[in-house]
Amino acid sequence: MFNSFLHILAAAEEKDLTETTSIREAFALFGNFWEDLSGWFREEHLNLIRMALYLGIMLLAVFLLRWFVKTVLLRLVRKLPVTLPAHLVERLNAPVTLLLILAGISLCVETVNFPAALLGWLSKTLYACFIIALLWGVFRLVGATDLWFQTKKFNEDHRLNELVVALIRRAIKTAVWVVAVIFIAQNLFHFDVTALVAGAGVAGLAIAFAAQNTVANLFGAMSIISDRTFKEGDRVQIGDSSGSVEEVGFRSTRLRALDGTVWHVPNRVAADSVIQNITRRPWLKYAFTIGLVYQTTPEQMHKALAILGGILDRHPAFNAETQPPLYFFTDFNSSSLDISVTLWFQTTDYVQFQKWKQEINLAILEQFNAAGLEFAYPTSTNYLIAQNNNTAAIEGAVGK
Repeated sequence: MFNSFLHILAAAEEKDLTETTSIREAFALFGNFWEDLSGWFREEHLNLIRMALYLGIMLLAVFLLRWFVKTVLLRLVRKLPVTLPAHLVERLNAPVTLLLILAGISLCVETVNFPAALLGWLSKTLYACFIIALLWGVFRLVGATDLWFQTKKFNEDHRLNELVVALIRRAIKTAVWVVAVIFIAQNLFHFDVTALVAGAGVAGLAIAFAAQNTVANLFGAMSIISDRTFKEGDRVQIGDSSGSVEEVGFRSTRLRALDGTVWHVPNRVAADSVIQNITRRPWLKYAFTIGLVYQTTPEQMHKALAILGGILDRHPAFNAETQPPLYFFTDFNSSSLDISVTLWFQTTDYVQFQKWKQEINLAILEQFNAAGLEFAYPTSTNYLIAQNNNTAAIEGAVGK
């Protein structure tokens, strides 16, 4: 069957058909081809009718199955407490339908005695279509899982970062593409994939050496995410770089400082550095010193401590049970009597922290001034002593 047609194609490849055969011979060849084709149809017409019937039944069955999935199964899985089954059904519906159609066509083709050459091409075409449909299904499956991770409400301790999801998705798709290319090359085109795989290994090794910093940054990103060192929005200090985390990428982590400066810290540097996560502090500590002049009397010092207690002990910014404010007369400084104050503000909001500091500083300034307590500042006094009739006279004092 089709031997005449194949003979025509072979002759056309060797030399020009119009130069080697006459028009009569050409018509004779096409006539033989038509006779062969008509004879094949007469022999296989019942099988062709049977194949068409089977194809119709198969398409009807696939249509009913698709209707059942959309109207019944999808409605049932959407009632489940988790959303992953619904995502899987929605995204795998089309690839599975295509796979069923290809399987049905393969079964129907076996009912007809096609010529060997044509049957070979049909088999290869169906095989390639089957691999493409399978790839489509795998990509849809990965996409459904990715969509589920994006829509699911994870708590902060178990939230999977989008970077890891993207990395897993790309790795799976790359692996699937490589396996598919190897299957197609080996089964359809009969290529020797052993040399191809060996060459890919050598090329991969060379690329790995050339891109070792990139690979180190990638693994640094994985380390940051797996250890949950910080997340987007946290204010961190990495080496000399400080700011809020805007993005954790494959190569670097982007920080934005308070003045708007953007820092790009390579992930391998961030993974090997000491990282201060300022956002995760449970409170904000503030320590300062109040200096009073040396003319302050003990009674005035007691009054100053009492004023501080009235301002700080009942302030809503502090937890009096776990971390009460600390204030003590601690030092005789060179130019002042020092009261050391240590406060732990029960907030991580920087703006609120500054508001409470201002409120406390204004209260201290107002009440100390009202009580006649004088703040000290750095001063020094020089004494000039003159000897006159064995009497010492103070010439003057200079403050600066």
